[in-house]
Formats: sequence, C-alpha cells, structure tokens
Amino acid sequence: MKHFYGVNLGGWFVLESWMKPALFKDIESKDETGFCLKNTQAKQDLIKHWETYLTKADFIEMKSLGITHVRLPIPWWFEGDTPYFSSLPYIHQAMQWATEADLNVLLDLHTAPGCQNGFDNGGIEGQIGWHLDPLNIDLTIEKLEKITHNFKDYPSFWGIEVLNEPHPSVPFEILFDFYRRSYEVIRKQTNQVIVFHDAFRPKDEKWKDFFHHQQFENVMFDLHLYHCFDQKLVKGSMQDHIDEILKQRLPMIKALSEWIPVIIGEWSLGVNYHEMQKSDGYDEKLYDRIFADLQLYAYAHAAGDFFWNYKQENDRTGWHYRKLIELGILPKPSKLK
Repeated sequence: MKHFYGVNLGGWFVLESWMKPALFKDIESKDETGFCLKNTQAKQDLIKHWETYLTKADFIEMKSLGITHVRLPIPWWFEGDTPYFSSLPYIHQAMQWATEADLNVLLDLHTAPGCQNGFDNGGIEGQIGWHLDPLNIDLTIEKLEKITHNFKDYPSFWGIEVLNEPHPSVPFEILFDFYRRSYEVIRKQTNQVIVFHDAFRPKDEKWKDFFHHQQFENVMFDLHLYHCFDQKLVKGSMQDHIDEILKQRLPMIKALSEWIPVIIGEWSLGVNYHEMQKSDGYDEKLYDRIFADLQLYAYAHAAGDFFWNYKQENDRTGWHYRKLIELGILPKPSKLK
C-alpha cells in the first residue's frame, strides 16, 4: 500500500477555542457547547466562520502542495440538534470542493452525545458521559448512518472514522460493541474505508483479539501521536523526543501494521520549547526540522498520516501546516513521493 500524506481540517465544523481565540472573545467557554449556550450571536458567528475559515482556494492549494487526503472533523449535531446549529450545507460544500480538487476525504465524527473524552474537541470540556448512557451510543450510531447516507455518493468520500479519541476510561467491551455496530450500519451503505481510533491504548493486546474475531473489510486503525502531553517529553530533551519516535513509535507502527493497516490520524510539531531541556547550540528551527523529518520517516511506515492542522489562527507555529511549509520546516508532500 502506497503511503499517503494528508492534513486535518480541524477547527472548522468543531470549534476549539485555542485554534481561533478571536471567535471566543468574551465567551466563558472553550468548547462549542458553551459557545452556543453563552453567545447570543452564536448562529451568525458560526455562519461567518463556516463561510470564511476555509474556502475553495484552500482545497486547490492543498492539492497543489501534493496533499491527497484530508481528515474532516464533523460534530454529531451536524443537523442542528438543540442547542447547536446545522453545518450540514457547509459540509456538503466542503465535500464538493474536495471532489473538484481531487482530494480524498476521511469524515471524522469528532464529537458524541454526552462527550466521549472530556476535551474541548469532544464538544464539552470536562465531561465524559457518552459511554454512561446506552441512548448516547444509540444516537451516535444513528448519526453515523445519516452521515454515510448524506456523503457516500461524493467522489471525494474516501471513508469515515466512527469516533475521534474515545477516552481511555471507556471500557473496551462498550467500545468494541460500538465499533461492531457502527461498522454494520456503515457497511450497509458503502464499501469505503472505516476507521477506528485506538482510544489511546494502541499497544493493548485486546485490539488484536478484537479485530481477529471480526469479519471486517477495508478498515484502518488510527493512532494520534503527539509530543506535548506526556510530561516526560514536555520536560525532556531533544534526545528523549528522538528516542520516543525511533525506539517506541516506529517499532509499534511496524508491529501493528503486520495485522491491520495503520494511519496516524493526528500529529504535529507542537512542543513547548520553554520547558524542554536544551543543549548548547540550541536552534529552534533546526530542532523543528529534525523533529519533522524523524516523524515523517517513522509515520511513512503506516498507510498514511494527517498533520494537525492545515491552518491555525493563533501564533502556535508547530500546529500550522501552511506556515511550516512556507518556512521550509515541513517538506511539500509532492517532494516526498
């Protein structure tokens, strides 16, 4: 299988305040639930955001860089369930732009009723209630069925990820049952790729047993590999980061890939250099280039990868794909093939 190079289109249909701080000015919330509840102009602000955050020109530019795949996070409330607003027409527009630009789209269900992880990107920061009520899971599967129905006929529709980043505290038996049921309803409508996230437990042997006993076809296993959340890395040295990539992640990707296609659904150059141990001759741009090249080397052993994120509206360069390309820190995908 030829490796593909992709980017995430995060922050568009699922808000994260750190990605576009201006949108959350004077709003006491970091997630879209709070944004909709506490902002009297939420609908108007969202429509303006949906219409301007990314445009057709961005899709054309992505293709010109050599990008072939995009991962598009969408919310479970895409139809406008109270208190949210419907982004459905704009998601259709995105799929059409991707079709015209000849890009493959992995639709990623990024939020779930009750919130599956307690993160702002799950829709409700500080709450993990998705798996505590079977009705939440039933509704999630119903929404996946509707997502598939709405978008499966676009030439750009490459696949669907059934749920982004379920929390590690979600019991495997609940997660596995949800994955089985999701596969069944999606597979009735399409033969395209179905992606399952590792729930931050990629090395657990239960995964291999689970997939071995299923009759799944055309599925992939999604890992999210960051360097900014593990305190050992945050306060570590550049050598610690290098060892993590080459001695931990690369062998893990190779081992998993022996029995299931693996994608790196999210990764970045996000590192807190203020806390990191620095050696003599420290050069942040040089560190970034080494950091980028080593990750690209390791992740090339997977079926594909998606950088987080295509753009940012803040000053955190390590997360801004377009800027990193312009600075020469990340190579254009067209140069990697």
